[in-house]
Amino acid sequence: MTKVGKVFLSHASCDKPFVDRLAVDLAKHSIPVWYDKLDLRIGESVPGKINDGIADSKYFAIVLSPAAISSKWVTEELNAALMKQVANGGTFLLPILLKDCKIPPLLAHRRYADFRNDYDSALKELLSLWGKDTAACVAADKDAVFPWPDIEMPDAEFVYLHSTRFDKFFRMSCSLSWTVQKTIQYLTDTLSLPWNIELPNVGMKWSFSYGIRMNGKGLPLATTLADAGISVGDVLQIGISGTYQDLYEKELKEMWDGSKIYMMTTEIMQRGEWLKAQVAVRKNMPRDDLKKIADSCFAHV
Repeated sequence: MTKVGKVFLSHASCDKPFVDRLAVDLAKHSIPVWYDKLDLRIGESVPGKINDGIADSKYFAIVLSPAAISSKWVTEELNAALMKQVANGGTFLLPILLKDCKIPPLLAHRRYADFRNDYDSALKELLSLWGKDTAACVAADKDAVFPWPDIEMPDAEFVYLHSTRFDKFFRMSCSLSWTVQKTIQYLTDTLSLPWNIELPNVGMKWSFSYGIRMNGKGLPLATTLADAGISVGDVLQIGISGTYQDLYEKELKEMWDGSKIYMMTTEIMQRGEWLKAQVAVRKNMPRDDLKKIADSCFAHV
């Protein structure tokens, strides 16, 4: 069952009347919040509890106002949240504009909920974000959605993205004007997905190729996302194909290619017998075992 992650409410003290109202309204819609007024107890370490609150939250909602922008506490909380988003298990940043102010550069390119004039409309827009995340999780049969780790990419346009190779479901910021090929290059760069990787411990060199699918159908590399019929919030799949070179078999062939016979020692011959045994086992390796090895190349995601 998909559950909405906790929302950390970052704000200046003078904006508490607004945050009080927002916390109540989010609770009415079953959105769990971390709010210092509710979660801090007398005698507890304020910095420690705040750090714990950010670490335990999936969403970081920052209430923007002149007082918040000049607040040391709010600045430190924002920096902690930004660092968490850069990590692949990070947090979503949700700017909430309460009063006219100079928006921090790292938030200026992000969508914000505008509460300056119409509270109800802004709340509806804010709630729609969780509605989209929940609907996407249901469509992809995932329990949770993860934020995209590129904090410099504008998030006005985004798609949901998942692969069977790694167990994360991302809301990826993008541009629908990108070609599929550019999108693949962007996501592989951002997530550090390997094109080639050696696994000496199992004697394999893997090579991977990538594609993007929608509803199981591959998209042409030269086509833009928009021309492929993709809209903001659509659920896409990363197709990852892998082939491997058997390094043990390669070493064995090089050992007996005729140019190194004079180097043969008991130790080298024993190594050769071991390699033969490993190659024989490899040829009968179940497909599921090969898949597990290939999937291990994406354990960092």
